[in-house]
Amino acid sequence: MAGQYDPQLLSLLWHLKPDPKENSNEAELHTGKLKLSGKIVIRLEPVNGGHPPTYLREASYRKFQETSYGGRRNMAWEAGNTNNDYPEVYETPRDSGIWPLNGYTVNRSVVHIACYLNGANPNDKYPDGLLPLPPDCNRLESLRAYFVYQNNIGAVLAEGPRLLIFDARYGSDDVMDARPEADTYVTNEDLLVPTNETPALQQVISKLSLTNKSEDEQLLAINQFFANNFTYSLQQDAATPDTPALARFLLQTRSGYCEYFATATVLLLRQLGIPARYAVGYYVHENTGHGYVVRERDAHAWCLVWDEKKQVWKNFDTTPASWVTQERNTGSPFQFLSDFQSWIEFQVLKFFEYGHSNIREYLFWGLIPALAFLLYRIFRSSRWSKDGESSERMDWPGLDSEFYQLEQRLAQLGLPRQPGEPLSIWLRRATDNSDLAEFKEPLENILRLHYRHRFDPRGLSPAERQELRRQVESLLSTAFAQ
Repeated sequence: MAGQYDPQLLSLLWHLKPDPKENSNEAELHTGKLKLSGKIVIRLEPVNGGHPPTYLREASYRKFQETSYGGRRNMAWEAGNTNNDYPEVYETPRDSGIWPLNGYTVNRSVVHIACYLNGANPNDKYPDGLLPLPPDCNRLESLRAYFVYQNNIGAVLAEGPRLLIFDARYGSDDVMDARPEADTYVTNEDLLVPTNETPALQQVISKLSLTNKSEDEQLLAINQFFANNFTYSLQQDAATPDTPALARFLLQTRSGYCEYFATATVLLLRQLGIPARYAVGYYVHENTGHGYVVRERDAHAWCLVWDEKKQVWKNFDTTPASWVTQERNTGSPFQFLSDFQSWIEFQVLKFFEYGHSNIREYLFWGLIPALAFLLYRIFRSSRWSKDGESSERMDWPGLDSEFYQLEQRLAQLGLPRQPGEPLSIWLRRATDNSDLAEFKEPLENILRLHYRHRFDPRGLSPAERQELRRQVESLLSTAFAQ
């Protein structure tokens, strides 16, 4: 059975983390690798009813090339030269759970999203991953992440607990990405087409007589071209190494999965002089109860097209709509068992990382006598404390963090934190001082440990708690000594 499928597709069954910077042979089929799996990976629910977002995007790519893999030519996408940097997004106000993604007016529609961080930061080993967001999302709320980063073409990278539950504001239908380059000295990668792909693209353009049509007519004709002449399929026949995969798809087989349709559409539009980008993420369609679930097989790729009149990016999907039904039909008859297991895993993570599940409520009421006894002991110990000193307060986890000693010492050195100023911005401003520049890295490490001690429900291990104390004491006794 497995032998019927494209070997590229099957090669990704063990590669579960899409790369926001490089969509090479492994990541090219970020969606294709998942087409055989019904595992639930995202749960979402529109707030106040209404329809969910159609797409949840993880990343966009700009630079296309064909590579050789497994004895055949394959399509591959890379981020290009405009999004290699991931500037940090700052929680504003601090500890509010609000992360603004751009300066646009906040969208009114809200969707409640639960997803998983399946990667690991190579530096601190905390879970990280790309967030699946509506393409027009411009603010995240109630997000308990440690750090959030965003590149300029739509990818949002978060670091935090493995399960993230948050609200995303969306609904404008305008994809919030950077505009195409206008600088004539910079290659506009949104219009870049490899020369070896041009003959096949020109043949399609000529057949459809697209050259003399308006942009709206061109988009309509391309959409009808794929809808009327192509079929969706996970199977790909073998091809000779010197046959371009895209040309073979456009002119010979006319059958493929969403990566083929998205790639062909992007390059056709570019050949016509219309800026376009390749996007990957998930397609939302399966409702359950009051919300929706997204499975691994719902992974999808589509095109973003630049609307010159409105100066915004628009979703443009040419994959035949039948793909959803076809992939649903590949599901296992025992899918309900997998769904039940997924629900249990979700509830367990939600309980330990958020503590808002019904199970927690039942445990709370069942432990009321024990809680009352503990409160009594705390009250007694506070009255019997020596020299009238009150016992250590633990009203909120992390208030005993030694980081606050550093904050106080820096204020004494003339570097106080401004009201409402995020800690990360304050430390960056403080280390811009030439006398403190060498302490930038240890201060950032301390801040990471402080954030975990302060906000991670699992807290720090005893060794990590000792490390936070040791690093702060080291700086206070050397660099920031009186």
